[in-house]
Amino acid sequence: MIPQMEPGPGRTQAPGSDRPEPYFPLPEDLEHPRETARKVFDGLADLYDRARPGYPPAAIDAVVARCRLGASSSVLEVGCGTGQLTRLLAPLGCRIRCLEPGAALARRARVNLAAFPAVDVQVATLEEAEEEETFDAVVAATAFHWVDPEIALAKVARLLGARGQLALFTNGHGAGGSQASIASEVQALHRALAPSAGTWQFPTLPEIERAALAGGDVAAVWGRVERKFAHPAPGGELFEHPWVAVFPWFATYDTASFLELLQTQSSYALMDPELRHELFGAIAELVDERLGGILTKQYLTVVAVARRR
Repeated sequence: MIPQMEPGPGRTQAPGSDRPEPYFPLPEDLEHPRETARKVFDGLADLYDRARPGYPPAAIDAVVARCRLGASSSVLEVGCGTGQLTRLLAPLGCRIRCLEPGAALARRARVNLAAFPAVDVQVATLEEAEEEETFDAVVAATAFHWVDPEIALAKVARLLGARGQLALFTNGHGAGGSQASIASEVQALHRALAPSAGTWQFPTLPEIERAALAGGDVAAVWGRVERKFAHPAPGGELFEHPWVAVFPWFATYDTASFLELLQTQSSYALMDPELRHELFGAIAELVDERLGGILTKQYLTVVAVARRR
């Protein structure tokens, strides 16, 4: 079953400054966690393409309007994966250069985007990107944390033209939906079988929203809402104060597609296969017996757009 998206209204302001806790921690014994976790997705390219959620149309429309993107625009996408965001931007007709470090992910993206001749998918990282041309916008969807945080914003600023904009997307995992009704049982399974995989406790939508809209430069905002491996370098001298918005929505999964989604999380993908099989079998029983084989999951898409100074 393909996950079904049920959108909610977008919001652009909220009080408070709570910061949600991480919910998909990596194994503690990884020598190079950012590099190791990033590379694992390339071995899951087809699964990643099937299982990973996209982004709600309202979020795409808001960023397109904010960045004034159209057929004459040039866009650089950082970490396109298999094209979850790209396929939503490509119909604009703009020129999109996609950087994807994983060769298998890039091959799948080229297949998915074959109908759009203005899209060019390259096997490369942002760190490797040449600076001979500039772009109207640089975008990244749940991928900016894979870039070296010490150079990420400075490199983007150099790749943007005058008044160019950085647009960041991420899907926050919320505590709502029928997933919440089996949370305590899954938490018990984690404690018993795989404590390193985390507590499986998700922040509420208000907690994610407060973190997203608590202010600060784009580095501060993104450091609160998306996974990070080190504190990102400040971006206030490079970018204007960001515009930030949140878009809540639900996705519906059957048991098989939900387990596929979990397997694309690096914390599970890096798990011992036998242990993952045992854990997933127990989670599948919960979904089948408690939820009739259908699970709803709450997301909150966060977008931040910051103009280059």
